[in-house]
Amino acid sequence: MPSALPGFKLVDLKRNLRQLNGWWCCDVAAREIEAALSGYKSICAKTPGQPIWAVAENYRFEPAFEEGKRLMAEVGEMINVQVIIEGSMNSTNPYFSSSWRRNFTGGFILDMGVHFIAGLRMLVGSEVATVSARTSHVDTILPPPDNISAVFQLENGCSGVFAMVVSSRSPKVVWRVVGLTGTLQIQRGSEDGRHGYLVSFFGGDGQSKSSFHAFSGVTEELKVFIRDITQASLKKECGYEAEPRLTFLEGARDVALLDAMLESGRKKGAQVEVKQF
Repeated sequence: MPSALPGFKLVDLKRNLRQLNGWWCCDVAAREIEAALSGYKSICAKTPGQPIWAVAENYRFEPAFEEGKRLMAEVGEMINVQVIIEGSMNSTNPYFSSSWRRNFTGGFILDMGVHFIAGLRMLVGSEVATVSARTSHVDTILPPPDNISAVFQLENGCSGVFAMVVSSRSPKVVWRVVGLTGTLQIQRGSEDGRHGYLVSFFGGDGQSKSSFHAFSGVTEELKVFIRDITQASLKKECGYEAEPRLTFLEGARDVALLDAMLESGRKKGAQVEVKQF
């Protein structure tokens, strides 16, 4: 694992998951995550101060999702959640030919999907408890499966849908939360040549408001990580609490949810409980 400073490590969870030897199943993924977490705790027990183990996930730092999370207070009690992903993974994409994404079932869905799941979890503020999903393989230039349709239920009782197509002729990425007092929508797009997200809120009084936020999550998460390791170095005797959005557990929860969807797909839509960390 690459070291940023002695005793502090930045780990990309997806890189760890490449070690699954070309195949994927829920039990193996769960054991990998649990083993990594156990190793981290062991390091903590032997190291002065608290080592920082950060998982890079820029969606948790995108201004659009921070604004969306703030607006969730105006949505009221959630009625339904929808996440619709129509990706653009084709031969013109630089990641299309990468070997590791093709060497295990669900490689593209996992690699792309963790970001969309991170956005979902950040908005709703409640973990997903169960999922029921169907998967299929239609586009033969992609590894299977290349699409997934899932119904999920949050721990707070609200239900929702997650539909993802790896490669579409008309890309679309949207999160939508319908509540008793309003509806929140975040959709990828562009404005004045800048790529980012349009955040829209539709109130129960018929009024609406929207704002565009350019991509900047990668820059923001790196700023936070550098701040954390700097502060931790200065306060190593008394300990330092790192940014919660960068924790290993957040990354593990993203993967666990997608993994449950893929498992349900293999089981022809059987309901699967999401592994909790």
